[in-house]
Amino acid sequence: MKDRILLTGGHGLLGSYLKFKAERPTQKEFDITDFIKTQEFDLIVHAAAYTDVQKAESDKLNCFQVNVYGTLNLLNTYSNTPFVYISTEYAHKPINFYSLTKWFAEELVKRHPYYLIIRTLFKPTPWPYEKAFIDQWTEGDSVDIIASMIEEEIKNWNRKSKRFITIGTGRKRIYDIAVKTKPDVIPNSIKEMTVPIPGDYR
Repeated sequence: MKDRILLTGGHGLLGSYLKFKAERPTQKEFDITDFIKTQEFDLIVHAAAYTDVQKAESDKLNCFQVNVYGTLNLLNTYSNTPFVYISTEYAHKPINFYSLTKWFAEELVKRHPYYLIIRTLFKPTPWPYEKAFIDQWTEGDSVDIIASMIEEEIKNWNRKSKRFITIGTGRKRIYDIAVKTKPDVIPNSIKEMTVPIPGDYR
């Protein structure tokens, strides 16, 4: 019998690159901040998140509702179902509201009996923006590469343990990711941002 997997955020940037077979309800069909009708699943992969770092500073309630309460709601509903949480490098040393909510959610997931927390960073490909940070360091990569690595980690996890890992393709700048598919990308600095952005993942 095949696994029944629930993938939250299955229609987002990362979710659209995750190829394993799963139920992928839309946000409207499955609101993690609302009452969740319990269904039987063999694995929960929680990739849904409020990810707008800039907007989060003025929209804290919604960011908290999705990233913290939504995660807690899932954990309470599926308290004995193996749980994969997709986190972010930003949670290492939270310096803005978004990163704080992701760190908080990690701490909640750590109370679950069977979890795999994956810290990572992924960017769209090809690079869609005019600029890219020259002074922000990451282990992340383009979303197609990171999605494949996430799938491999999930496949190899025994679902009976507590694991916390970081995945990526080695130390580099965000600019180095961008220039691979957009050679004329313009370098810019995290210092230009109105909201604090971490300069390093470690």
